[in-house]
Amino acid sequence: MKKAVRIVAALAAAVMLAVSCAGCAASSPVYASYGKYGITEAMYEYWLSYYKARFYASLSDYGLTDDGNGSVWDKSPDGGKTLGEQVKDHVDELIRQLLVSSVIYDERGFGEDAETKKLLDDAVDGFLSDEITAAGSRAELNRDLSQVGCNIDTLRRIFEFEARSMIVADRLFGEGGEYAVTDAEREEYYQDNYHRIKHVMINDSYKYVLDDNGSPKVDIYTGRYITEELTDVEAAEKRELAESVYRRASDGENFEDLIEEYNEDAGMEAYTEGYFVSPGSTVDPAYLSAAITMKTDEVRLQKTSYGLMIMKKYPLEPGMWQSEISYAFFTGMDTELLEQKKTSVYGKRYDGITYTDFSPDFSQLPMIRASQN
Repeated sequence: MKKAVRIVAALAAAVMLAVSCAGCAASSPVYASYGKYGITEAMYEYWLSYYKARFYASLSDYGLTDDGNGSVWDKSPDGGKTLGEQVKDHVDELIRQLLVSSVIYDERGFGEDAETKKLLDDAVDGFLSDEITAAGSRAELNRDLSQVGCNIDTLRRIFEFEARSMIVADRLFGEGGEYAVTDAEREEYYQDNYHRIKHVMINDSYKYVLDDNGSPKVDIYTGRYITEELTDVEAAEKRELAESVYRRASDGENFEDLIEEYNEDAGMEAYTEGYFVSPGSTVDPAYLSAAITMKTDEVRLQKTSYGLMIMKKYPLEPGMWQSEISYAFFTGMDTELLEQKKTSVYGKRYDGITYTDFSPDFSQLPMIRASQN
């Protein structure tokens, strides 16, 4: 009799544990929904934490450094929104696109096609496998995810949203899609957003250590050139040189000749058509600001982290975004155009998304370690 009681008690405990675990997996309330699809609060916090970590890893691209007290999220890289606000804006737009693209996925019948369904399942399985490998085990991944109220089951649902979005984006916006980027759109975006600069860089902070043959010495351990700081006298001479080159360029002297004679930037030798920068370019903020605010044919002397720059703004010639010489400056252009088109196409449906008033404390959210899926 006692044995039977113990068995019944054990079964009851197991049932209660199962119910409790099921409750944990489904306990997070819905934050945003569209059609039959819902983003839970836990999923929302996961994306905020994930992109908080991604943005943090790129602080130098924003010209920011972490002072260790968390205030970096309250700083504004460009004088507008703070970095924390930019992370939230990014995730908010991501969620809108994920919800809308999931509904479009169903409307277009993609989920009814066995090949597409396998494509989605394989993508999700691959994402999960990468995460488990990066974490070390399923248990360790679950522990990491628990920081934002998630687990592997929630992560699978997150990856399903992302995989559906990838498939819809490829079918609608990829090559041959009805919303694919055209050359006319590329040209318009190029003319509206890019600035063409040539410069003479004069290094006013360090010099290369030379060997007996006059060639720069290389550190045998790092493979980098060995440098040493300029003396005050040498730095002053460099500043005088920069001011002299600037005056000559301003007076109309051939800028190409000045580049050939004084420039210390090897990149300028490779990119003979100039540097092409846009507001989103990851270059020194002072250089970027000057490039954007200068008028065509204007010459400016600008102090940057690279050194003293005598910059000249050149006119944008048509089609240079497809030049073999300058192509490297435009590798992200299609991505920007696609995001604009997705926002435009999906945006017509955004009014149909409903939200709760859930608003997590961004400063308290951890930065979730995650592989780059």
